[in-house]
Amino acid sequence: MKIVSLFTLVCSTLWLAGCGGSSSSDESATYPTSYLQFYNGSANSATTAVVANLGTSTTDIAIGSAGFADATPLQSMEAGSYSLELNYTSTSGSVTTVMTDKTELKNSQKTLLLITGNYSNPELINLTFARDDTLDDQFKVILVNLINNSKTYDLYLGDAEKTFAEAVLVGSAGYKTIAQAKTYDVDTYKLYLTEGGSKTVLFKSDPITLNYLTEYVMVTRAAIGPAQGKFAIDVIVNTTSVTTMEDVNSNAQFRVYNSIDSVNPANIHLGELSASPIFSGLAADTLSPYLETVAGDYRVSLSDQNNALIMRNGLVTLNQGAVKTVVFYRDAAEKAAAITLTDSKLPQVFDFNFNVVNVIPGFDQISVYFVKPGQTMETSGYYISTLNYASQSAVTLPVGEYTMYIVHKDANNNKMLLAQTELLKLTAGSNYVLVAEPDHYANSGYKLSLVK
Repeated sequence: MKIVSLFTLVCSTLWLAGCGGSSSSDESATYPTSYLQFYNGSANSATTAVVANLGTSTTDIAIGSAGFADATPLQSMEAGSYSLELNYTSTSGSVTTVMTDKTELKNSQKTLLLITGNYSNPELINLTFARDDTLDDQFKVILVNLINNSKTYDLYLGDAEKTFAEAVLVGSAGYKTIAQAKTYDVDTYKLYLTEGGSKTVLFKSDPITLNYLTEYVMVTRAAIGPAQGKFAIDVIVNTTSVTTMEDVNSNAQFRVYNSIDSVNPANIHLGELSASPIFSGLAADTLSPYLETVAGDYRVSLSDQNNALIMRNGLVTLNQGAVKTVVFYRDAAEKAAAITLTDSKLPQVFDFNFNVVNVIPGFDQISVYFVKPGQTMETSGYYISTLNYASQSAVTLPVGEYTMYIVHKDANNNKMLLAQTELLKLTAGSNYVLVAEPDHYANSGYKLSLVK
């Protein structure tokens, strides 16, 4: 684990106000303090917290926490030399230190800490620049490249209504380096990425409106999910909201879960029925593998094993880089229907991010509990209090073992246990879906299916 300081490089190439000194003439009345933010660029990381401590203080300052491709809010800090600790909270509740380091904060300057590399041996990039209070309907772009290879990449900024030929070069950067900050007028732009010196576009974004009078840090990195082998750009400003720009030419992927016991097996078609369904012979209570396809809007149809139509005109929209799951089920009128879920593209290692869907028609809503060994539903901190019929909710669980329950609460606040799973261990790298559904073979008439 090591820290890479970009402060010297920024100062020497960007000539930013405030670099190299701490005199009052370098300081801004608009930005009178120092500022600290953290971005998580380690793809296989846990949600990572940052704690800072000023050398003269015994009080730790919680900067915040961020999962992969996310950032903490910007914190105003007293200038000085700080020790840093990056940590995550394990399943047992204990805090595990990932790395420690130091950083120097100065008034009117922002420091962005970026963690990158394998989480077992990460690196910390310390990017420091002066905050510019002279921007007038303008913004600055600072490029940080976290694409882990030996190549250099060029970032271009182009008018949203024009072509790449008219885009302007922001700068070039190799792995863990930055490009010279440049100033542009607020407007709507497209982002382009090429190899250094090349005019062949490797990445093109949808339009993005850049209208804050501030410094935008744009982090280029490898894309995850179906866009593997392609790139993504994370746009960081001074809030916790990171805007991830996907390549417009990236494919999408989706999979299907068949919750209809009477359609066993099922055929799933994109568009009209055909002799070659995209998923053939999908058994009831079964999740298909992911299928990669060109981004677009698709009609999804369902037929039985004899190709007799069960449902048509389902719609699934697959944007560039999207990962989705379509759940087929019987609605309250016994007609086939479908729910589309947006799956997480985050690596499922320390934290598991997945969707829970309720297709039990007999109740308006249910509650879902995730209970660790030694706990009860009342003591568990992981639950969905209200999940309406034919709806979905995302949940995040730390790695570990859980028994999962679905409960219905009536008007008198009496609880009914509808179904529960066995004690299940979440397996790293698995993309789960949890389905609460009818089960004619169960004593209660319902079941919970955790599928991957």
